Amino acid sequence: MKFKDILKAHFLHEKLGDIFELFEDIIIVLLTVLLFILSINALYDIALALFSEKYSFIELIPKFLYVFILTELFRLMIVYLTERRIDTSLIVKTTLIAVLREVVIKAPYLKFYDYIGVSILLIVLGSMYYIPKYIFISEKDFKLKKNQKRIKTKGVKKLVTQK
Repeated sequence: MKFKDILKAHFLHEKLGDIFELFEDIIIVLLTVLLFILSINALYDIALALFSEKYSFIELIPKFLYVFILTELFRLMIVYLTERRIDTSLIVKTTLIAVLREVVIKAPYLKFYDYIGVSILLIVLGSMYYIPKYIFISEKDFKLKKNQKRIKTKGVKKLVTQK
């Protein structure tokens, strides 16, 4: 009888889903711990560079931007663990910081066409960040009108606005 219960589709799918979610959580926690270790290592590297006389401030800027990238990725992992969703605005912000870091590092070696390509990339990333945030209506901000009454039709509840 128990073997038959295990083979039921709903039970099997539910248990497999729970197992895979557990593995997913373990992977995300491990990645978060690794990001934390990388952040500590990057901060240690910056501290050593600050007290060393061979580094100039211009050489430290990419290291600081690297810490910002790690911080945004760390925040992305925490948001995923708490809310079970991927925050695309955080991904776009992290990508913007990464592109700007590469521009700062490689600026003397970039050609005119490279600057055009980076400009187009930054315009696309900026629009990916601002268009969903400020133009589209969020589900949280969407509100129904006040005068509503519920009508039951064949077991399904529908909202009807009263005029």
